[in-house]
Amino acid sequence: MFIGHYAPAFAIKAARPDVPLWHLFVAVQLVDFAWAGLVLAGIEKARITPRFLEASMLDLYHMPYTHALPSTILWAIGAALLYGLLVKNKTKGVAIAIGVAVLSHWVTDLLVHSKDLELWWGGPKLGFGLWASLPISQLLELGLFLGAVWLYFKSSQPKPSPKRWIGVAIVAFFVVIQLYSLVPPPKLPTIQIFAIQALFAFSLFSVLAWVLERGRELNQPSRL
Repeated sequence: MFIGHYAPAFAIKAARPDVPLWHLFVAVQLVDFAWAGLVLAGIEKARITPRFLEASMLDLYHMPYTHALPSTILWAIGAALLYGLLVKNKTKGVAIAIGVAVLSHWVTDLLVHSKDLELWWGGPKLGFGLWASLPISQLLELGLFLGAVWLYFKSSQPKPSPKRWIGVAIVAFFVVIQLYSLVPPPKLPTIQIFAIQALFAFSLFSVLAWVLERGRELNQPSRL
């Protein structure tokens, strides 16, 4: 998934408005931040294979330290504990929300990946493979994303400002980037270049989440 990973961030934000949206954006992609770094270090392996799946050219054949289920659980627990230690004056529920956001990455990947997600280290690999169908995978991804955005917009409102439409513009930008990512590049990148591009995209989206949230205000305080 790409922008589909951000659906849990928006949904959690609607339920836990005391967690900054950009923190949730980093959390839902924390595993892929680590994956890109480990690919660049030569520790985890992947390759670009044209038409590997109809909606993806990524053959993710070795990523036990980030995308094996036990690894993702450990990343989630570690992120929750670290967030609870570093962020002062926050309730335990906020740290749990961050952990859930990290863990959501594996669940959303499970829907679209081929069988490349280890159930345990060295164990069987899972993946429902919806990337094998371009229409189905994109309807799912965009549906999850836009549905979660609707929940977030329903729980907040734009601040009175000449820039009140910036949130809609940012969401539209996310959708355009998702659709653009499906266009075959004129020249296939190396997996290292792809990893660098991914790090840039994840970072940019987190910054845009910060901008989006600054233009909105809660309808009512959190009761959770």
